[in-house]
Amino acid sequence: MKATVKHLVKKVTLELIYDVVDERTKELKEQMKEMREDIKAVNTRIDQIHMRLDQIMHMLADIKRQ
Repeated sequence: MKATVKHLVKKVTLELIYDVVDERTKELKEQMKEMREDIKAVNTRIDQIHMRLDQIMHMLADIKRQ
């Protein structure tokens, strides 16, 4: 009887731990997804800035040639 109770307590404890870990894993995955989207937005903005800087550099080069 004592061994059975010990086994049941261990099993229930492990199940609770697995549930907590699973829930936290889901939360972390969602946070990572949001971070990826933020990073994509930042990369897009950086690309836009680079393109604008290239335009400005070409404009300055044209002015210098005149």
